[in-house]
Amino acid sequence: MKATVKYLIYSVTVVLFLAGSYYLVKYHPEVQFAFYIPGFMIVLYAVIYDDLFARPHHLSALRELRAAKGK
Repeated sequence: MKATVKYLIYSVTVVLFLAGSYYLVKYHPEVQFAFYIPGFMIVLYAVIYDDLFARPHHLSALRELRAAKGK
């Protein structure tokens, strides 16, 4: 997937999640949301960071280099 589309999808996801979190805190102020919302934000951050800044594994890059030499 192109980086621009990823940035757009993730930006929309974060904005919707923050808006949903605001709605939950404002209209349902139960104490457990104080734990769920930061937990979901950490998981969302980890998924986005791993996807956007992932580097190819060094072994797969080495295999591609060897395959290019063999041709």
